[in-house]
Amino acid sequence: MTPDPIHRDIEKQAQRAILQRALFRPENAIIIAGALLLAVFFPAPFPLTLPWFGAWTWLALGALGVTGMVAATLTDKQEASKAVADMFREEHDPSLIKDNELKAKYLRALEYYDRLQEVASQMKSQVLRERTGESVNQMEEWVANIYHLALRLQAFRADGILNRDRQQVPQALRDLQKRQQMETNPAVREQLDATVAVKRQQYENIRSLDTLMQKADLQLDNSIAALGTAYSQLLLIGTSREIDNNAARRLQESVHDEVASLQDLVTSINEVYDYHTEGLG
Repeated sequence: MTPDPIHRDIEKQAQRAILQRALFRPENAIIIAGALLLAVFFPAPFPLTLPWFGAWTWLALGALGVTGMVAATLTDKQEASKAVADMFREEHDPSLIKDNELKAKYLRALEYYDRLQEVASQMKSQVLRERTGESVNQMEEWVANIYHLALRLQAFRADGILNRDRQQVPQALRDLQKRQQMETNPAVREQLDATVAVKRQQYENIRSLDTLMQKADLQLDNSIAALGTAYSQLLLIGTSREIDNNAARRLQESVHDEVASLQDLVTSINEVYDYHTEGLG
């Protein structure tokens, strides 16, 4: 199974961050400074035994030291995992979720995700580490969709225009319908018919959006509960005495299904609701 797009993007950004971190580590600065100082003040420390040892030798040793530090950083799996995790949190910043209830749910999802990574990395066999690692990598998209869903629910709850229309449109529609029944002037009645039709469509759109967001709210809870289930599944796989490829495969399939379901829901919301500008899309 290939890594999901979000994981690939974050991994690429993390690789650049790791390279920058490898080049600008404090240890490299110390090595370079030490090599320069030794080259200036002790250019030939062993004139009798090592006459060829000169200032350039200190510089070469410094360059080798920096190269070794960079190589060690780039091949450090823990460093790579930490960089990917840090990058994921930068891309999906919990502080942007101001709604306390939604923020608590997202932080719970992040907690599950962190524990899932730990458990997957501690699997006894290489085969299981690879199989479960693929599933956990795909969970980045799962948690990312939870984050996007939380942001949309937050915007929906705080949408002043929708909250106002939800209160005013039903009464406005009833008032227009009363006028429509009482109006005897054909021209005015025709205009009222058109106005009632528009207002009724607005009312139906609000109801449909409310239903969709109620579904999203429930899906958010279900998805976090499913993360908890995945965590318990991973623990069972890790404690099994034998390699359970079927359990690992079922975990991969459940992760794939959950990611697809969440993505479909986020896409559906995007199609009808512009949460950046408030209001129906």
